[in-house]
Amino acid sequence: MAYVLRLSAGVLAAPLGREFGLTAGTFGLMSSMVFYAYTLMQVPVGILADTAGPRLTAAWGMAAAGAGALLFASAGSPFLLFAGRILMGAGVAGAFVCTMKFLADNFEGERFATLSGITSLIGNAGGMTAQAPLALLVAALTWRWSFVLLGCVSLLLSLLCFLVLPRGGRRSFSLPMLQKGLRNVFSTGAMYSLSLNYLASQACFLALSGTWGISYLRAVHRIDGAPLMTLLAAGVMAGAVAAGKLSDLWRSRKKPLCLFALAHFFLWGLLVYLPGPFPRPGLAVLLGGLGFFAGALVIPWSVARELNFPEHTGLSIAVMNTVAFLAVAVLTSSMGRVLDSAAAMPPADAWRHVLLLPLAVSAAGLVGALLTPETFGRKKTG
Repeated sequence: MAYVLRLSAGVLAAPLGREFGLTAGTFGLMSSMVFYAYTLMQVPVGILADTAGPRLTAAWGMAAAGAGALLFASAGSPFLLFAGRILMGAGVAGAFVCTMKFLADNFEGERFATLSGITSLIGNAGGMTAQAPLALLVAALTWRWSFVLLGCVSLLLSLLCFLVLPRGGRRSFSLPMLQKGLRNVFSTGAMYSLSLNYLASQACFLALSGTWGISYLRAVHRIDGAPLMTLLAAGVMAGAVAAGKLSDLWRSRKKPLCLFALAHFFLWGLLVYLPGPFPRPGLAVLLGGLGFFAGALVIPWSVARELNFPEHTGLSIAVMNTVAFLAVAVLTSSMGRVLDSAAAMPPADAWRHVLLLPLAVSAAGLVGALLTPETFGRKKTG
């Protein structure tokens, strides 16, 4: 559900544009609000996951996300659209960190990467739901009633988190403990290159699948983009499982990280520089490949766990997520601004300028992968 709410804006560009008169830049900013809120909440939910535990953190988060979806559904002005997206982003911020904390506490390194990949597969099934299935739901129920339904499901999940998840251990919170955790995380130099690689995979995938992919395919390739965006999400699902399996099989984090980052950058280059429009089968392969190689984002979760002490697992992943989702928000809104500034150009030329941004980000991700040290799946001790 967290993935559905995060990526739901992509199918709403046309109906929200008609009803509220949103420009591309304003729509991009509205869509990015969920990522800004998600970013700001990462360290707080990381602290809560390490102290209050995943159960309570996830339950309250999904309740807030459900309230945000209902506010979005009832919006009568752009201000309330923005407010609903912010509340959704703040609410779903805990879902990922709580899941990683639970896995890190209960499974050893040789299984953690594989289970992280499976977790990503399940989450991205939600990403697929946010594409063609959500587009069909919006067409059948209108966007407002669709978000009423999403809000109600989120509230139900909140209740299930509270009732079903194990209570687990709880630790008291203190400011010195937080300071020590942040000091340990930020003093680990490899976290910087790792975060650079992670933000590239997240930002490129989420900006395309969550906001701009459908508009790009409609404008440049003159096709309904929702089914192809579903392939992008399916690619991430397959890539996440493959990357996790390869990482555990090779007993290496760096090798698959570099391989996937190089292929990811290469495919973005093809999307930008090959003349369009592309035939549908070619687009399917290209977008599926972009998703597949973005699936390496599961490897940094394992590396962050191995670079930091076990008691700082939630905090370290939250810090990395903070950087990544700030990049998602900035990239998403920046693409909208570039699209507005290139409005006088032919669509293919305008979108080539827009897609140069994720191409540059993917290049930065390759650099981050090359600079990330090998951990061989061993946790930090001492």
